[in-house]
Amino acid sequence: MNRKTKSVSAQTQDYTTKNFLKKDLITQILTKKTKEKFLTENQKLYYNLLNDNQITICSGPAGVGKSYIAMKAAVDLLSDPNNSFEKLMIVRPAVEAEEKLGSLPGALEEKLDPYISPSYYLLNKLIGKENREKLIQMDFIEVQALAYIRGWNIDNTILIFEEAQNSTPNQMKLLLTRIGFNSKFFISGDLEQTDRYKDKKQSGLWDAISKFRNMHDIGIFEFGEEDIVRNPIISRILKKYEE
Repeated sequence: MNRKTKSVSAQTQDYTTKNFLKKDLITQILTKKTKEKFLTENQKLYYNLLNDNQITICSGPAGVGKSYIAMKAAVDLLSDPNNSFEKLMIVRPAVEAEEKLGSLPGALEEKLDPYISPSYYLLNKLIGKENREKLIQMDFIEVQALAYIRGWNIDNTILIFEEAQNSTPNQMKLLLTRIGFNSKFFISGDLEQTDRYKDKKQSGLWDAISKFRNMHDIGIFEFGEEDIVRNPIISRILKKYEE
């Protein structure tokens, strides 16, 4: 064998070592799972579905805990030393809620900050701001624009994609086909609050739920207004908009 060329087994060993070192660093920061806290039975069912499937697609109104449970599941998986997840990737379609913010200054992460800040808020609640910033600095938490992941193969990663009601079917196809080995994709949105479509059936979220409802390794979960756990006035507001 050429001395300059590593054997396949040696290359595999290198990769495994690097992967172990990354996981070791992560678990030094995230020393334990998040608190076992679920406000409804459906939140617990959703959490289990996220753990049991490679891809989970969720729809539901504001206030049911979609984002919190997905982030909790992601942090728990990332902090578990018995798996090889080594990154949390947060992806969102940059569609503004009926407001035009113009061309935002700065690097990509700074441009995406207005869209990602709700995810950072949840991370701060779950693991603390200091730990969140450490994980970002060490590249264990990554923020990406949906438009920039074409051609990627995403391995060993938990990917969270929210506001999926604002994606097109082609964008959803692009996202779903990026999943590599040992990854989980958590996809969620509210079909009643799309900022892009008058008809929610044009949404990539609706399309994906319709296509993959009975596919192995893809979980579908749908919350209802009865699952709202935030201020009860939200339910009354939503009912008025439905009249």
